[in-house]
Amino acid sequence: MEVLLKDEREDVQKKTFAKWINSQLVKGQHPPVTDLFYDLRDGTRLLALLEVLTNKSYKREKGRMRVHHLNNVSRALNILEEHSVKLVNISNEHIVDGSAKLTLGLVWAIILHWQVQGVLKDVMSDLQQTNLEKTLLAWCRQTTKGYHGVDVRNFTTSWTDGLAFNALIHSHRPQLFDWTVMARKHPYARLENAFRLANEHLNIERLLDPEDVNSQVPDKKSIMMYVMCLFQALPHGSFTMDSLDVSLQSDSSFSIEGSVEDTSCISAKARPLSTASIGLSEYQRTLEEVLTWLLGAEDRLAAMPPIAETTEAVKEQFHDLEELMLELTSKQGGIGDVLGEGSRLMREGVMEEEEEEEVRVQMKLLNTRWEELRVKAMDRQSSLHEKLMSLQQKQLESLKKWLTDTEDRIANMSQVGPTAEALREQILAHQNLQQDLENEQSNINSLSNMVVVVDETSSESAYSTLEDELNALGERWAHICRWSESRWTTLQ
Repeated sequence: MEVLLKDEREDVQKKTFAKWINSQLVKGQHPPVTDLFYDLRDGTRLLALLEVLTNKSYKREKGRMRVHHLNNVSRALNILEEHSVKLVNISNEHIVDGSAKLTLGLVWAIILHWQVQGVLKDVMSDLQQTNLEKTLLAWCRQTTKGYHGVDVRNFTTSWTDGLAFNALIHSHRPQLFDWTVMARKHPYARLENAFRLANEHLNIERLLDPEDVNSQVPDKKSIMMYVMCLFQALPHGSFTMDSLDVSLQSDSSFSIEGSVEDTSCISAKARPLSTASIGLSEYQRTLEEVLTWLLGAEDRLAAMPPIAETTEAVKEQFHDLEELMLELTSKQGGIGDVLGEGSRLMREGVMEEEEEEEVRVQMKLLNTRWEELRVKAMDRQSSLHEKLMSLQQKQLESLKKWLTDTEDRIANMSQVGPTAEALREQILAHQNLQQDLENEQSNINSLSNMVVVVDETSSESAYSTLEDELNALGERWAHICRWSESRWTTLQ
């Protein structure tokens, strides 16, 4: 059941993200995306999307060989880096190969960056917030306050019955429909009503369909994306974070700033709760939830296999660890909330002596286990970096030798003809060269992501030197590919 649910969410994201991309592409009169994982592979559609988002023009390579696709996607990734779009170990190879997970990750990063820019970023700055999810939740709760049956506590199950979407629209456009009549309708009809009105009156694309939301656990990112559109289309003058409380089911965070490296050991004073009096029983409940997650995270880290011996396998292990590291970042606030609340309870002296001692022991245990988990995760990340650099260096040396040998080889292949027999031999030799190019492609693909995963403790000069070296090798590879294509045309 869990696997099926995961696949269902991936399908929803694929469909919803493609709709968002098409809503942008149409502005530049570019052809739409029909299959997200296939249509982004050659990089041309990615560059078209970035042209619309950045209002600039970008050069494309129009060849149909894999090297052209890799170069186009690389250019797109470089543009994203220039615009400070943070990508976690996503390479051109992953996109060209149509990796579902990493293609969705790339598109989500683009959506998050450009949807948050402008109005949302300004509002978050005014509220001194870097957490997008909490900001949107606060706005939703404040906007829908007083609507019977609406209680927005997350971006999944709180939206399945359609009431929350309609309440957001009705709170600002009550003349569009009768709330009492709509509230009595089936959830599917409510969702259809909200999406239709948002499209007709707020000019919001129908990024979601009722069946995407009216499910057991809807896709979180898809709903967040749609709510971001509603936020930008509806008034949001002045609202505060006061409507948020610790009972919100905000199971993960989307931060605009900060990274995994910021998860240092949290003191008892970190991020005190905005609600000052949830009491000992509520503190115990929240502590239990946090510890449950912590135990699960420890088990996941312990279950990770030994570091592999091949580049691709180590990269995959790196991706798996990165998911846990990002989760650590998102849970940092929750840990701080529990420690801060425990500190407040002891400071106010509302507990018996035995209860106070129990809370003190719990806080120490939580802080210790959190720090142990963080350190173990960082140690594994460091070991993966070290192994990956060693494997990539071997690949680099192998590629240098292959390029030199191949350049010497093609230097002796300039003649065409003059006899039919000589031409047949030249065609055969060229076919062998093309086969060797295809065989070497996997090594090129693997090295294409080297700059992304170099050890972050390396000096800036070491990083630049490696990047220059890779660029030079890439130029040599591209020259050989171009020569091969031109040579084949001449022989034909």
